[in-house]
Amino acid sequence: MFDKSEEALNSRYRMAIIADPQLTDWMSYHQSGLLLALVEAYTDIYMKRSFRRLHASLRPDAVLFLGDLNDGGRNTDDQAFVKNTRRFFEWVFATKSSAWNQDPIVTDALPGETAVSALAEERENNDNSDEDNSSSMKKRQELTQKEKAVNVDITGHYVQRVEVPLDATERQKIRDSGRSLRLYVAGNHDVGFGDTLIRSSMVRYKRMFGSVNYEVNVGNHSLVVLDTLALSSRVPSIRDESQQLLSHIKQEQPSLPRILFTHVPLHRLDTTSCGKARETDQLIIDRGGEQYQNMIDSSLSHEILESVQPDMVFSGDDHDWCEIAHPTKGGNLTPEVTVRTFSFAQGIQRPSFVMMTLFNPNLKPKNVLPVVPLDVGLPVSSEFATGSVERPSGDTTFVYDECMLPWQMMIYMLYGALLVVSLTWIIIRHFRWIVVLRQRVKSLSILGRWCNKNDTDTVDIPIRSTDDSMGSSSSRADQQLDGTTLTDDQYYQQEKGQELYYDDEPPVGPLSLATSTSTKEKKKMRRWSLCAGLFWKRIVRDLWDVI
Repeated sequence: MFDKSEEALNSRYRMAIIADPQLTDWMSYHQSGLLLALVEAYTDIYMKRSFRRLHASLRPDAVLFLGDLNDGGRNTDDQAFVKNTRRFFEWVFATKSSAWNQDPIVTDALPGETAVSALAEERENNDNSDEDNSSSMKKRQELTQKEKAVNVDITGHYVQRVEVPLDATERQKIRDSGRSLRLYVAGNHDVGFGDTLIRSSMVRYKRMFGSVNYEVNVGNHSLVVLDTLALSSRVPSIRDESQQLLSHIKQEQPSLPRILFTHVPLHRLDTTSCGKARETDQLIIDRGGEQYQNMIDSSLSHEILESVQPDMVFSGDDHDWCEIAHPTKGGNLTPEVTVRTFSFAQGIQRPSFVMMTLFNPNLKPKNVLPVVPLDVGLPVSSEFATGSVERPSGDTTFVYDECMLPWQMMIYMLYGALLVVSLTWIIIRHFRWIVVLRQRVKSLSILGRWCNKNDTDTVDIPIRSTDDSMGSSSSRADQQLDGTTLTDDQYYQQEKGQELYYDDEPPVGPLSLATSTSTKEKKKMRRWSLCAGLFWKRIVRDLWDVI
């Protein structure tokens, strides 16, 4: 689907959609100290490597983040927020080295200010500044570019500061430099939800990531980013900004296919299936709590679909994949995809992202997907549906696909299993004397004596009968006369008048363990004193041989 040839890249606009990276912090698992540092480090490394790989191999023109950028964003103090934002920009997603726009494309306008007046004031301040000619000229050129590109404050709240590059040659230069456009959606972990939305968190989010309600044209498509978090509030001061954008878009007839981006999924029945690609069996159900809600209210969802008239909806928040279709006015159906989280620490095994390709050379204003039977198409969010639609294909102006990331927890479990196996092998390899010692305990005479209970212990020592052992005894004596060195045990046996034999050469002749005095003699065996030098000499030598 995703041809990486230069011709395909130049004729199509490619966008990567990433949902819920939720940079781990103290809010995630209420950890602290070294454990928190390790969790942060490994989750960051996973997302950093995944993003670097997708950016280098798929070479997207734009990357859009579907909210929940930091896990504890709304509840952190300003110092922690700055730290986590720096992690997001500079470390995990490498904004300085891979983003075309270092600053947000779209920002809020000042109250009562139009985009044109704002730029005029900025130009005047630049002309009156004391900067040197080179820097002043550079800034003047930047302002000229902004004036050409800016949309005049269409809602009274946001301003598109810089024109998005659409020319194929310019886009190719940006891709060759390893950069892409960055767009952002606010999530409930960033700012809160509904009536309890935290305004101070919203202010600092906008300062770093730009406006939360805007429309931008890329690839002959209109991307509508709608803050459904604030739109779900009954407080006018929280809701008004999102409501104004919704009202403005409703008044305009779509001139390009619209794709809607919202952090929270639109409403559906609790029994609506999410498709076979979903990892868990848990459906998205209509539940809510402190600073979250699983889906937008039913009435608000219908209002959004009728006002925006999107050809496609992308959402996040749920962390797992969900692909359904919504019935709209006129009998059409609009697909919605809830994108999986990009992090392996958010409750699912296989994170992923979506790669979308936009191709609309003929400026087609809208896509109408053909209706198919319910058992063939996507699950529908209404119980009264009589048909469904399939996933957009080559007949539409856009296509998308889910790109899976590695199952990191399984990799870590395999690492742990290999570690256990390796340590077990090392222990057996280097401490095999433990096993060998059990087998040789009878032949290690010093250790055998040491293990006796006391000095007066007696041990039954089987010996050869006199008749059967004459030849062997004389043979050993001959070896001693020939200069053969006796071991300590043999010397001890010789001193006690016992017949000598070697550990590796069992005695010749029958041994008898019978209780008869004719075949067994009882011998006293002293336990060697632990202070005796010969004892320790033997211990060291035997252990050295074993190891």
